[in-house]
Amino acid sequence: MVLSARIVVSLLLLLLTAASARPQEPVASDLLDRPVNVDAPLPDTEWLREQVHARLKTDEELLRQYTYRERRRDIKVSKLGKVSLGPLREFEVYPSPISGETYKRLVAVDGKPLDPAVVAQQDQEHRDDLIERREKLEQETPDERAERLEKRAKERQEEQERLEDGFRVFDVQLIGRDILDGRQMIVAELTPKPDADPKTRIGKTMKEMHGRAWVNEQDFEIAQVAIEVIDDVKIGWGIVGRLHAGSELTFQRKKVNDEIWLPSLMHVKMSGRTLLFRKFGFHTTTEYSDYRKFSVETDVRVATPRGHDDHP
Repeated sequence: MVLSARIVVSLLLLLLTAASARPQEPVASDLLDRPVNVDAPLPDTEWLREQVHARLKTDEELLRQYTYRERRRDIKVSKLGKVSLGPLREFEVYPSPISGETYKRLVAVDGKPLDPAVVAQQDQEHRDDLIERREKLEQETPDERAERLEKRAKERQEEQERLEDGFRVFDVQLIGRDILDGRQMIVAELTPKPDADPKTRIGKTMKEMHGRAWVNEQDFEIAQVAIEVIDDVKIGWGIVGRLHAGSELTFQRKKVNDEIWLPSLMHVKMSGRTLLFRKFGFHTTTEYSDYRKFSVETDVRVATPRGHDDHP
């Protein structure tokens, strides 16, 4: 199976909702020790929490206006518990007419562009899939539609609960200021509360972590989060796996077109065991770049059928 990057990103939902040249990989442990400016007075912590919290919900309509490029290696776990990294794959990512989904068009593997015929075949399969799904939607009964929408609402509620768990789990202390990409940031220390009562599995995992968050002082948006595991995290009571203390991840966002903050980079460095005995260790970086407004011309280029949107 493939360990989805979404699982890793979920750990960052406590505050959050590149090109071919590889940037310097951020190391969370270094960022956690990075000195900050403590000369200027800091805002009230609770007030800042409220400002950040108010901006966490993703503006779906705005996000749906963007395409971007994603470069990543998938983390694969075999049936025997062997953890390995897949090839470096590069995608062009487009909004999908299906609400909440995207179309990831594979364009290169290990730096080598795919044959245009292979890319065209992907587009055709994507069109066929959309047509088939739309036909099913048009034929569904009222009960089937109600069940589908109820399931989607439940998934959104669970995602919101993971988000709220970040506020339940972490005590936030403002410790100073820093400069990132020329922008003024307020730096917050994140420490798990001993009496925290998270509601989700991801929230329970957060209790074994600490970190820092860099908040843009002008927009009150999260620009960077660095998290480190401070106690071993058991998966399936430790039988399925164990994530060792010292594992870390860093997530960065940048302001795009002076209107929205979007992911730019995620770096993961992890070690542990799977199935009690098999050790693993890896580090990998996912890059997000080349954000562009989604347009009719883009829509035609990827040949995505329009006209019906699967909104509730």
